[in-house]
Amino acid sequence: MKLILSFFLIVCLFSCEENTKNEQQTENNTTVLVSKKNIQKLNYTDFVLDSKVKKKIQGWNKYTELEGVILNLKQGNLSYFKENHDILEALITDLKETIPESVNSPSVMSRLIALDTKLYKLESVVNLSNTTSDKLIIPIKEVLVSFSNLNLQMNKKIERESQKIQKP
Repeated sequence: MKLILSFFLIVCLFSCEENTKNEQQTENNTTVLVSKKNIQKLNYTDFVLDSKVKKKIQGWNKYTELEGVILNLKQGNLSYFKENHDILEALITDLKETIPESVNSPSVMSRLIALDTKLYKLESVVNLSNTTSDKLIIPIKEVLVSFSNLNLQMNKKIERESQKIQKP
């Protein structure tokens, strides 16, 4: 009886080891599917924040966190989107709730909503078991474009406020 028990215990230990190796290989395959070079080849206009806007949103920590996620995405690191739905959802919710009044407008809010839609889409594609690099590159570009549009919209909002136009 002890012999049979020890045999099953050894079999279980080896199967757990193989399962861990398979999970690591799957995770590595997802990050390898899209490289930094593939992302750099994408054709889109990348708008950066103006210095005035940076001063206005200096305390907006969730935007800083989002910027970090986007920088990792530009490097080809998709680990943030791999089976991480709760954290992504919390980031998006907090991003909308903590937006500073200085940049809060309907146009900026619509860009945030578009960005969160694209982030969810990318997350769903990354978590597919049969994802290819061709399937991944399109939602990555959409996320990068929508983040760039968010930056552009915040720049425009602050620029419009800084212009003092007097009406006759």
